[in-house]
Amino acid sequence: MINKTIKFIEEVKPHTSKIFWSNINQGITTASALAVSIVLTRLGSKELYGQYLFILGIFGLFSIISVPGVRICVFRTAAQVYDGVYRRATRFSFLWSLIGIPLLVITGIFIYLFKARILGIGLIAVALFFPFEEGLQNWMLFLKGRSGFRRLAFYNSIKFFINLVAITASIVFTKNIIVILVSCFLVSSGFNIFYHLKVLNSLKNDEVDPDWKRQSLSLTIVILSTVVFGRVDIVLIGALLPFGEVAVYGLVMKFTDVFFRIIQSTLEAIIPNLYQSKKITVGYFYKFFLLSFLIPIILYPLIKYPVLFLYGRECLDVVGFSRLYVVIIPFCFLDTIATHFMIKYKLNREINVSRIVSMIAVVVLYATLIPLYGILGGVISSMLYFVIQVAMNLFLLQVRKPKNISD
Repeated sequence: MINKTIKFIEEVKPHTSKIFWSNINQGITTASALAVSIVLTRLGSKELYGQYLFILGIFGLFSIISVPGVRICVFRTAAQVYDGVYRRATRFSFLWSLIGIPLLVITGIFIYLFKARILGIGLIAVALFFPFEEGLQNWMLFLKGRSGFRRLAFYNSIKFFINLVAITASIVFTKNIIVILVSCFLVSSGFNIFYHLKVLNSLKNDEVDPDWKRQSLSLTIVILSTVVFGRVDIVLIGALLPFGEVAVYGLVMKFTDVFFRIIQSTLEAIIPNLYQSKKITVGYFYKFFLLSFLIPIILYPLIKYPVLFLYGRECLDVVGFSRLYVVIIPFCFLDTIATHFMIKYKLNREINVSRIVSMIAVVVLYATLIPLYGILGGVISSMLYFVIQVAMNLFLLQVRKPKNISD
C-alpha cells in the first residue's frame, strides 16, 4: 500500500504546478458563478435568479451555431504547437455565430408575446453580444493547451471580478433583469475581445493541422450534447414551473458543479500530456474511478452547511437534491477521461454516435420526467445522462481501434 502511494505521488509530481494553477483558475471561475448566484438570490430574489438562468439557458442553446467544437480542437492543437489553428478557428467560429443574432431576436419576440415581456426584451437586448460571447472564447482553450494556467487564472480573476461588480451594481440600483443581463454580457464580451487580441499577438508560428476544421465540425456534436444537457432542462423547467423553482434547480446544478469543475480542471492539467503519450490507456484511470466513489460519501453530511450559509433556509430544498446529484461524480470523471481518449485517437464518428445517443436519451428523459416529477425529474435525468454517455464511450473505445496511435 505504501509503495503504491509513493508511486502515485511520483506520477503526479511532474504535474503539481499545472494542477495547482488549473484548480486556482477553476476556483476563480466557480467562486464567481457562486457569487453571482448569492448576490442574485440574497440582494434580489429566487425569482430574479430564476429569470436570469432562464434567459442564459435560452441564450446558451443557440451557442451551437458558433461551431463550438473548434474549442476542443484549439485545445488539442495548442498543445501540439499548431498556432495557426487558433487564428483560423476563431475567425471561423465568429462568422458562424453572427447567425445567432437574428435567431435570438426572433426567440425574444416569441417570449415577449407568449411568456413574459420583460424576459423577451432581455433576450433581444443581449442578442448583439452573441458573436463576442460565443465566438471569441478560444483564448481560454489556447492557454489551457499551452499549460498557461497561471496566466489564465490571472486573466479570469480580473474578468470575473469586474463582472461581479457590474451585476451587483445593477441589482442594487435597479433589480431589473434587462440591466443585469446587459451589464453581464457587456463585461464578458469586452474581456473576450481584449484577451483574444492578446493571444493573437503571442502566436509564435502559423502552423496548421490540416484536420482542424473537419474535427471541429465532428466535435461540435460533442458540444451539442453538452448544450442540450445543460440548457434544455433549465428552459423546460422555466416553461413549466415558477421561476423560483428554476432557481432551486439551478442552484443544485451550480453548487454540485463546483465538484465537477474541480475534477475537470485537475484533468485539464494532465490532458496535454495524455495527448502526447503513446503509453497511457483509458484503463489506467479505472482505479481513480473507483476511488472517486469516496467523494459523494464524504460530501453527503457536509453539503447542508455551505448551502444554508450561502443561500439561507428558503433554499433548503437545494440540500436534498444536491446530495442525490453528487453521486454521479465518479461517472463524470470517467466520462471526461474517455472523451479525451476518443479525441486523441480521432474517433470522430464514434464521438458523434455516442453524443447523439446520449443527447436523444436525455431529451426524452427531460421531456418525460420533468413534467411528472419537476426538479427531481430533472436531477434524475441529468444523472442518467452521464451513465449513458460513459457506457457508450467505453464501449466504442473497446470495439474501435485507435487511428494512427499504437498503444
